Amino acid sequence: MTASALRRRRRRAVWSVLGTVAVAAVALLVGMVAGPAVRSPAQAVAEAAPPAPAPVTAAAERRVLTEPVITRGTVQPGSATKVTAPEGLSGVTAVVTRMSARVGTPLHEGTVFTEVAGEPVFGLVLPFPLYRDLTPGIRGPDVTEVQKALRRLGAACPVTGTFDAGTSQAVDRFYRARGYDVPRGGAATQPPENQAAAAPPEPILRRVDVVRLDRDGRTITAVPAQVGTVLNGAASVLLELDAGAATVQAKVDPAQRALVRPGSTAKVTDEAQGTTVEAVVRTVADQADADGYAVTLAFTGPVLPPGPDHTVLVILDPAADATPVLAVPVSAVYSRPDGSTFVTVVGRDRARTDVVVRTGKVAGGWVEVAPDSNAFGPGAQVVVGASAAGGK
Repeated sequence: MTASALRRRRRRAVWSVLGTVAVAAVALLVGMVAGPAVRSPAQAVAEAAPPAPAPVTAAAERRVLTEPVITRGTVQPGSATKVTAPEGLSGVTAVVTRMSARVGTPLHEGTVFTEVAGEPVFGLVLPFPLYRDLTPGIRGPDVTEVQKALRRLGAACPVTGTFDAGTSQAVDRFYRARGYDVPRGGAATQPPENQAAAAPPEPILRRVDVVRLDRDGRTITAVPAQVGTVLNGAASVLLELDAGAATVQAKVDPAQRALVRPGSTAKVTDEAQGTTVEAVVRTVADQADADGYAVTLAFTGPVLPPGPDHTVLVILDPAADATPVLAVPVSAVYSRPDGSTFVTVVGRDRARTDVVVRTGKVAGGWVEVAPDSNAFGPGAQVVVGASAAGGK
């Protein structure tokens, strides 16, 4: 082999060694770079799992819970008022001999609207029915109320609570102004010098002549008694007067019930007519039915016409209670199958404790809570959101 050939063989051997070293170096470098990115299937699944959920919390706080309560209702007519015969006006001689009441006309205080056995029957606005004949010298609340009624009707009758001479004169004028002789009874008190003279009986007010009215000017809507009707005291209906004032009937849910109280004001809107009027809550049911708690409202000014099949918008002002209460976000309260409710409190050590609470008013996304113990107060961190609470 020539010297030239020997040199070429040696160069090839050197390059072969250098190539092998270079390949090894590249492989080593690639392994160093790509090695951390290479994972087994099990390792890839484990690393793809979501991190353990961390609770999202909010602080409990004391706050005033008020907001308008919005619901719908219907305008209902009031029930008709029945005017019955005075107690004691009964029997075969208690026959209606004249009936001047007419449907569609108002019944005013002091108006004689019927006669029974030729004697007048009229109405007075009184807080209670008369329970006795009013005769000279007697006193009591019934006398006071009659004196007030006589004054409303224009009589110069002092309100003394005693059936005195002034009251007798007012009663006498009342009957005569309506074309009737005044009933009389008892003996007039005479001064000593005149005691020998015969004294005419003094005017009295018979209870069978008076029916009680709750207010003046109601419209007569029915006249059941007619000429010839034989009366049986309070069991006999003489007249029916217009329905009482219309009311709004609405329902609220348990959360809204805590915000509505008698005396709360409200706005009632008939969207079809574009009319809004004022109302006030009269009653709130203590027990709920299938639709919620019944609320009755009375109009305080203009009245919307009744329409049982037509609903109106009712916006009730919250109860006037500015007392702060312990509250948490609504999403912090959970329920158990037994109906109890609880919140999950997260301590400083991140430990979680379920605390049973009673809930109250709800407003603005917050709910009043009363823990069964002093387990937490304002500032306590409570878990909100189902996923953040570990699946609770």
